[in-house]
Amino acid sequence: MFKFTVYRKVNMSRNFFLLMLVILLGLVSTKIVLAHEKIDTYNEAVKLFRSGELVAAEEKFHAAKLNVSVTDHNKDINFMLSILSPIREVMEDLDEKAADYNEGNDLDNLIKIYDRWKESEKKWVSGTNVQKDMYGEMVALTKLDTDMKGYFSTIKKENLDKLMNDTANDISEEEEIFTVLNKIPAEYYGSRLSAKTEAIQSSFKNYYAAKINKMVETGTVSSIIDEGSRQFSALRILSLDSSWLEKTLDSNLLRIVKAAIDKKDYGAFAEAANSIKKLEANMNGADVFAYIEKTTSDLFVKAENLTEANKYEDAISIFEALKPLKDTTESIASANLAWDKYEPIRVLKRLYPGKEFPNVINEKNKWGADSVVAAISKDGGIYFGKLTGEEAMVVTEGSIEGAASINKLAFNSNFSTSDKPVLYIEAKSTERKHHYIAYEVSGGSMGKILDVEADKLTFESEQVLVVDNPVGQGEGELAYFEPDGSGEYQFSSINVDYVDIQVTDIANYYGEKVRFTAFADTVQNGGALVTLSETYNNSTGLWEKTYLLLKGDSDFTIYENYTVIGTFNSYEDITDENGESVRVPVFHVEKVE
Repeated sequence: MFKFTVYRKVNMSRNFFLLMLVILLGLVSTKIVLAHEKIDTYNEAVKLFRSGELVAAEEKFHAAKLNVSVTDHNKDINFMLSILSPIREVMEDLDEKAADYNEGNDLDNLIKIYDRWKESEKKWVSGTNVQKDMYGEMVALTKLDTDMKGYFSTIKKENLDKLMNDTANDISEEEEIFTVLNKIPAEYYGSRLSAKTEAIQSSFKNYYAAKINKMVETGTVSSIIDEGSRQFSALRILSLDSSWLEKTLDSNLLRIVKAAIDKKDYGAFAEAANSIKKLEANMNGADVFAYIEKTTSDLFVKAENLTEANKYEDAISIFEALKPLKDTTESIASANLAWDKYEPIRVLKRLYPGKEFPNVINEKNKWGADSVVAAISKDGGIYFGKLTGEEAMVVTEGSIEGAASINKLAFNSNFSTSDKPVLYIEAKSTERKHHYIAYEVSGGSMGKILDVEADKLTFESEQVLVVDNPVGQGEGELAYFEPDGSGEYQFSSINVDYVDIQVTDIANYYGEKVRFTAFADTVQNGGALVTLSETYNNSTGLWEKTYLLLKGDSDFTIYENYTVIGTFNSYEDITDENGESVRVPVFHVEKVE
């Protein structure tokens, strides 16, 4: 085991003390050096402070404070740092956090940083000159004012661009843009107090105006109305003025409904007007609503007037068009009923769909009905319909054998032995000029009371027909037809409308229809010459004759007797057998028997 000797112990003790002495001397030397450094740093800080370089001074004061070798000037150092360091620390903190929040798109916290900055600024700028100057240096150093302006200007531009480029999809996005723009401090909108409000309101007005104008140019009325309603709602939520929107919609919607009226497109007017009325709560008192109400009333009156003028199709067209704006159900029904009575064939066509009625007649207020129609269909059906009040049409049916080609259809009560409707028909005939048919409607049935083919038919008196050249009995004559016991017209007798005379008495019957028998001596002047008398003139030694000239459509043969019916009604010059010109009566032959 190692043991120290007394000498060694004494020697070691001496060495230890020498070491301690060296250490102490070193510490004292170091302290002396540090003390000088602190004093120099402090003096430099004071110099900088006095020259107005406050940030640099604060850094030196802080360095001097960290030198704890001596306590000299600590009170001054702490005092200066108490003024300068909080400003530096706050400004650096604001600058750092503002950058972080901007990078993280944290607008709310960025606003809080802005508010802290402005509160601090207000305190420092209104404080001592040192605080004011220190703050100014820190702003220049951190560029916090420039950074803040950049942050908020970028955010403002991004959101204004959303409005300008119409990238917002709904009110929630519009409201978010509005909120963001309102959060941005007013100083970044301009120097005037109202600049921020005006800028936001102007941007949203331009945004909404562009949307509504685009709808007006390219959209339908309903899309304009929908967008208008949406914008009114949005403007209320955002507490923005909507008077401009009301004026824009009023003028454009008024133009649309007026254009429809100018084109007489009443359906388009009513459809547009009905949609426009959805905006009435938002546009109370606008001109377009007054125009719609007046025009609707005017159109309704116009339709009523058209109904009175029997222009039912036009009237019903307007009533139908007005349905979106006014209950016109009763008006349409009333007009259709009046139209049916004015043109009852409409009802008949509805009752017999697919049939064609080329021959139609109608009457008003006859046979106990408001309106009566008679029609013949292409397939030979005969129809007689009666409309009374709002009751269904009562129809009586019949038919024409062979579906004759009809020239005329009429009501003719002269054929009836009572006050019953009679349908009188003139059809084509293969035997004569006309085929005359009549049907009497009675007790829900239709009975034929006349069926004759002849050249002509007239009434001589009530229920007495004069038929010219009928087929069958009375052929070639004027025949009388009268109703038998069942009311059907039958041949009754020949109609004699001439006087039988001797041809020599013709001079006594000028202008009267007569019948006579004469001998044709010769043909002259396009007719047959008949000798009325012959006497011998003793003084001249010549036979002197009187003549009658027969003229007509017939071809006469000489040396034959003809029984003719006609009228003596003129004179004509002829050349007699002596070669002399004599004036003779002319008999117009209507018929040769």
